[in-house]
Amino acid sequence: MTTMWELIGVWTAVFFTLAIYSFLYGENPWFRLAEHIFAGVSVGYAVAFNLDYLRDQWVNKWSLSGTLMLLYIIAILFGILWYARFTKQYFFAYRWTLAIIVGTGIGMALRTVIFTQFLNQIMAQARLSLWVPGDLLQSFSNTMIAIMVPCVLLYFWFTGPARDKAPMSYIEKFARYTMMAGFGAAFGYTVLTRYSLFIGRAQFLLGITPNPPEARMAFYVIAATILITLFAKDHLFKKT
Repeated sequence: MTTMWELIGVWTAVFFTLAIYSFLYGENPWFRLAEHIFAGVSVGYAVAFNLDYLRDQWVNKWSLSGTLMLLYIIAILFGILWYARFTKQYFFAYRWTLAIIVGTGIGMALRTVIFTQFLNQIMAQARLSLWVPGDLLQSFSNTMIAIMVPCVLLYFWFTGPARDKAPMSYIEKFARYTMMAGFGAAFGYTVLTRYSLFIGRAQFLLGITPNPPEARMAFYVIAATILITLFAKDHLFKKT
């Protein structure tokens, strides 16, 4: 038996789904209402989540010693300086926090990039087995990877007249085919992901199991209401 609160949740989810999709009809009040509510709820949730995180950090870690308490207070003060960007007089203080955040973030990101996109890739390439017993398809895949990766790297390393001569001319052509295949696969994966999201949402609106069956009636009622109001608005607007 579906409770009243569960039913309200289903109707609310259907309404916001259809209100967002109503943008396909054009810019309209239903879409703007859903957009503003989503932005407001997201910001409110983010603020509450971060405040709760600060409280948990203080209780479970930073309040355990005097040194940690001092560092916590300094961090909070630097965080407050973010709001200095709204004043011309103290705008310079905002640059301090910005420099600290950007510098720390870049340092952490560079370390991650070097390991994940450079060193780990080299080690994985070096450990690749060209022959996998009992798996011909995997052996072919590994062999192609061992050929394609160096070809693409050589494509970007060598420039000038050397690229027009053999064997670089053949390597360059093979590298182009490799990159086009990679870009095509990435684009196809992106498109299929979007279609998967759309199909999942359509199944929810139609109440297909395991989605709640009450969503079907909500879909019919809310879709009809949105379409009628949009048609009526356009008709009245054209008359005026």
